[in-house]
Amino acid sequence: MQVLGIYGGQDANGLTATVVKEILSAVEAPTTTEFIDLNTFDLQPESPHRPNPDLDQLAAKLQAADVWVFGAPTYYSTIPGQLKQFFDVMRHRWTRMTKAGDSLPNGVFQNKHYVSVTSCFAPTGDNLFTGQTDLTLRAIDGAMTLAGVHKITELVCPNTWRQRTPTAKKLARAQVIGRQLSHYQRKDDETLKRYGLLFCMIAVMALATMGIQQLWPALTNGFWLRYVSFVVIFFVLLAIILHVMTFMRHKRA
Repeated sequence: MQVLGIYGGQDANGLTATVVKEILSAVEAPTTTEFIDLNTFDLQPESPHRPNPDLDQLAAKLQAADVWVFGAPTYYSTIPGQLKQFFDVMRHRWTRMTKAGDSLPNGVFQNKHYVSVTSCFAPTGDNLFTGQTDLTLRAIDGAMTLAGVHKITELVCPNTWRQRTPTAKKLARAQVIGRQLSHYQRKDDETLKRYGLLFCMIAVMALATMGIQQLWPALTNGFWLRYVSFVVIFFVLLAIILHVMTFMRHKRA
């Protein structure tokens, strides 16, 4: 296996890049690693009359790697210009267009995997409730979905104002991710697993909803009252679960 670190910010020695390098440093042999700084590549669009060897080189590196680790500080609540330009000029290499105008993976990089690393000045609480890093993560996810690349995990570093180095907690988390990548097993199709989890979640929520209704028998007096109370309770439970899952997924603490 090979893990490729791709830094798309302004400072390849900055905090976000340091976290990416920490992940790569924890990857165990025989898995190999490489770190690239997009600032050192010509990211100008190519055409039949103007080929761009740098894009060929980047495509070869992407093809050779099994896992991509993106490092992208959050600027103005989204990804830096370097990474956005990279996604733009590489788009035709990993997508194809249908007659209806839809973009789909073209199969070149399909079924590879990626990790997202970002940082922001906002404190942990502010980032949780205002979503400072959400657009950054969504931009990466959107580009990778078009490429057919599967997400492994993400690492968010909030409260970086005046920070020069990542916290010990984030470096430890980066080490854990790096070690996991050393032994990562391909998971190209988790559709059945997702449907199974969805079924279990609905079954548990329905049972909990019915249990809550039984605590207040008045809620079950008549068909429509039983129906309305069930929908409201089920919705509240679903909203709570989705909120908790989103919080845990972004690991902003």
